[in-house]
Amino acid sequence: MNLGLATTYIIGGLMMLSIIGYNISTYNSSVEVTSSVTTQDKLDNIVSVLQTDLNRIAYNVDTGLIDAFIESEGNIISFRGDIYEDASSNFDLVEWRFDREPDTTTTNPNDFFLKRTWNSTPSIPNNAVEYSYSVSHFKVKYYDINGAETSAKDDIIKVQVEIIVESDEPYYTSKNGDESYYRLLWKKKIVANNLIY
Repeated sequence: MNLGLATTYIIGGLMMLSIIGYNISTYNSSVEVTSSVTTQDKLDNIVSVLQTDLNRIAYNVDTGLIDAFIESEGNIISFRGDIYEDASSNFDLVEWRFDREPDTTTTNPNDFFLKRTWNSTPSIPNNAVEYSYSVSHFKVKYYDINGAETSAKDDIIKVQVEIIVESDEPYYTSKNGDESYYRLLWKKKIVANNLIY
């Protein structure tokens, strides 16, 4: 066989492999960027609603007569407050609950439902509206005015929420089948200003 022809085939083969490798790398990179953007949007939507709710804890509620918090556990927060400041004089009931119920609408095995229940007329429980969000982790901690962690509902002044959200689909699958999901963490401590007097 001609040495020049063999060299041409080898160089052509190496160039073809490098082009294929570059295409695979570009594809993986674009999938990761898409996963990061959609996961960030998913987290932003949850945080927007959650922060609005938490900033309204005890708003327009006579805390001298009624407790602001109903439940205050690590994976549940429920409270009273005028969330949307509507024309009625009634306060709303809001609950965020993480029961680790699997979300089967995604392929991510780490996705569970975080449920938000809102009722603008607490005297009619059937009026409650429930929304579901897909998260991997949700934890709430409660603090008193001195910054010490507490479980006593009457002492709560600050609420710290931690949420982890992962992409619905994997952005990378290794040769042995391990799937990688894009992950984002949001953690914030919010002062319930309506409880400070």
